[in-house]
Amino acid sequence: MDVEVRQSFPDDKHAADFDIEKIVTKHSAHHDVNIANEVLPHRKVHTVCRNCVWSEDGKLFAWACNEYTIQIMSADAITSNNQQMEDTLSVECNYPVTSLLFVSSNETVQDCGDNQGYQLLRWRENKTVMVVGMKSGRVRVINVRDGSILLELIDHKDHVSSLSVSPSLILVSASYDGTIKFWDLADDGNMFHSFLVANYTACRGVRHKVLSVAWSPDGARVATTGTFKAVVIFDMRNKEPGLTLSGHVNRVNRCQFSPDGTLLVSSSVDTTCIVWNSYTGVIICRLGHQFPEPCPWFPGESDTDVLDCAFSKTGLQVVTAADDGYLRFWDLHSPNSPVSICAVDNPLCCSFNQNGGFLAVGSTTGDLVIVQPTRTLPSLLQLCRLACNTSQHIQYDSVDKLVIPTTLKNYLRYDSF
Repeated sequence: MDVEVRQSFPDDKHAADFDIEKIVTKHSAHHDVNIANEVLPHRKVHTVCRNCVWSEDGKLFAWACNEYTIQIMSADAITSNNQQMEDTLSVECNYPVTSLLFVSSNETVQDCGDNQGYQLLRWRENKTVMVVGMKSGRVRVINVRDGSILLELIDHKDHVSSLSVSPSLILVSASYDGTIKFWDLADDGNMFHSFLVANYTACRGVRHKVLSVAWSPDGARVATTGTFKAVVIFDMRNKEPGLTLSGHVNRVNRCQFSPDGTLLVSSSVDTTCIVWNSYTGVIICRLGHQFPEPCPWFPGESDTDVLDCAFSKTGLQVVTAADDGYLRFWDLHSPNSPVSICAVDNPLCCSFNQNGGFLAVGSTTGDLVIVQPTRTLPSLLQLCRLACNTSQHIQYDSVDKLVIPTTLKNYLRYDSF
C-alpha cells in the first residue's frame, strides 16, 4: 500500500482555507482554584494542565488545574459559561499529578463475590472513582464524592505517565521507569503482571520511558508508546507481545484505539501522526503537521511536535494537538489536510467527551479550553462497520470466513473507507 504524507499549513496565510472551530468556554487555574501554595507555602506550584478527562457516561469531568491539585465537577458545569462551579471538588494530592482516569464499574463487578465487606474498594458503594498517577510513582484511587483515598498502589519507581482501564476493571499504568503494570481493581488493586517495554523493541537493554498506554475496547490488547520510537501492542490473552509498529523516527507521545479497536492513532515529536491497522501494523495514513516535512535523520527540531491525539466517537475523525498552538481536526475519508483548525495557546493534552461532542484541551499555562467541534453524521455504512467490529461473534481474523462480497470484507478491515 502506498502511503502519502499529509501536510497541513497552520500559518496565517493558509489558515483561511480551513473552517475555524469555536471555543465554548475557557477556565484558568489562576482564578478557578485556590492554589495549594496556600496550604504548603514552601512548595512551588506550577500551573500546567497535564491531564483532562471525562467519565465514561459523560457526566463528570476532571482536570489537573495545577501541579498538585485536581478538580472534579459535573460535565454540564465545565461546558457552560458558569464560572462559579459551586459543586466543584478540589483534591489536594501532595505529590505532583501526572495522569488522571475515571473508572466506572459494571453490574457484574458490583454483584460478584461475597467478600465485599472485606474489600477496601467496594464497587457497590463507589460506582465511579478517580485514579490519579503521580510523579512519585504512586497510583491513588480517589472517591469522587469527597476526595478520600480508597486505595494507594505502590510499585513504580518513577512518575506515572499514563493510565487506562479495561472493561473488566484491569488497570494498566505506564511509567518513566520503563514498565507497564497491571492492577486488578476488582480485587483491591492486586498487581499481577508487569512488562519492561523496551525489551520488546529494537532498544532492548536500554532504559526508555513509557509515555502512553491504552487498552483496546474489547480488553484483549494493550498499546504502549515511549522514547523507543515505536508502538508496542501486547496480547493480554496470552500475556505476550503481539506487534511492534515502526514508522515514527522520534519519541512517540500518545496512542489511542478507535472505538471498534481496528485502528490505532499515534502522535510523535517527529511532527507526524500515524493511523495504523492495529491488527496487521499496516499504516493507513500519515498526517503531517509541518511543511516541508523534516528530514528523517534530523526530526523533532521544530515547533510542530504532535503532543496528543484522539479519536471521535465515530472512529473516522481524529484531533491532534501540536505545540505550534493549533488543534487540527482530520477526516480519514479525505486526510489531505485538516477539515478544520482551532488556535489554542500552548496546547498540551486533549480529550473528547464521547456523549456531548465537546473537546477539552489542557495547556502548559494551566488553562483549560472547551471546544465544540462541528459534528457530522456518520454514514449508515460506518455505523454498521462499528457494530460488526464490536460484535463478539465477528473477530478480525474471521472476516475472511464470512459469506459476503470481497468489497464488504475490505470495508470491515478498513482496507477501504
